[in-house]
Amino acid sequence: MPLLSASLDQWLPTICSLLLPFIVRFLFKLRSKKKQSSPPAPAPLRTPISILLALYTLYHLFNILFARPPNLFTSLQLPLNAPQSVIRAAFLRNDSDNTALPPAFEKLLARLASVDARTMLVRFGQRAVQTCTHCTSETDYALHVLAPTLLSYTLAATMLGLVTIHGTARESRRGLSIMLLIFSALAEAYWAYTVPIMIPSRQKHHQFNGNEIIMWHDVLWSLRQALFLALPLTIHLLPAPPYTPPLRTTLAAFSRTSDSIVARTHLLRLSSTGIQRAPELRTRAAEFWARDRKLGDAIRLDSDVRAVAEREGLGITPGGGGVGGGAAKTQSGSQDHVESTQDRTSEVEGALHKAARGAVVSLKEAGLKPPPPPPDAGTVSK
Repeated sequence: MPLLSASLDQWLPTICSLLLPFIVRFLFKLRSKKKQSSPPAPAPLRTPISILLALYTLYHLFNILFARPPNLFTSLQLPLNAPQSVIRAAFLRNDSDNTALPPAFEKLLARLASVDARTMLVRFGQRAVQTCTHCTSETDYALHVLAPTLLSYTLAATMLGLVTIHGTARESRRGLSIMLLIFSALAEAYWAYTVPIMIPSRQKHHQFNGNEIIMWHDVLWSLRQALFLALPLTIHLLPAPPYTPPLRTTLAAFSRTSDSIVARTHLLRLSSTGIQRAPELRTRAAEFWARDRKLGDAIRLDSDVRAVAEREGLGITPGGGGVGGGAAKTQSGSQDHVESTQDRTSEVEGALHKAARGAVVSLKEAGLKPPPPPPDAGTVSK
């Protein structure tokens, strides 16, 4: 006995499945507050979701292997324009236990007397032609098959939602997978409703030819099941993308880092100037840079280091002064260093020298100027 009506009862499972996620989400919001976003934990939900996905996969494999939609023309290997008498004889020949046709099959044969009914069978399947008693037009058949088809897409969307639920580290893939599912549903509906179907006359074709007419309902059903089977498995088995923190957290961390860098830059500028004003600190700084230059000259003049640098594309050409004159030049402070650097510009430089010089030029253009030259020893008395 129908609950509402024969045409509306088939929509009840689809409507309930569509409303169920919204009801669950509304109840969840009433019981708990929204949590702040945080890095996903090591997937505590992966094991139960894997079990559900395994059951879902077995269900679709069973449908593909053992529960394909019926089609008497392909199962009996008959052409779509076969007369009713030929269909009846082929059915009785394959089913030798029965001497008479079942009543449901008799009604189907009566419907197949019309060419339009055979066209609807190609578009929407044998089950729609056999079960829809009130259908008289193409729109009626389309609305009749829409409910179970939409229910299957809803089940696939639910599985995709579980695979990409919060805590699986795959939340970013939900939108793309749902969009792919919606696109496939629209493409299937458009193709099934608009594909041209030409049924040849009975005088021209008496033998079955598999390439004669494509059973589009069966083809689209197979493609749909393959998509439902492959899409959740692919999303679940692919490695999780790297976690991306929310923009609000990123901007706050970037603001703190920027403030710290600005403060350190000002401190470096002021400390460099202050070192040049204190004789003791200036002497220590000169000794440090002298030792640093001596070590650098020794490294650059090493034959093994030069060979490795040439292989890596960081060729080193020794600048003017060499190892012996490095310490003597740095004793005079920053001004001598600047002058010696200017004297070297006319020489041939390696790739490492050019990269360092470019970095210095970029810093100067950005406003980070070198410290002023040290005052004379006689002026620094206080």
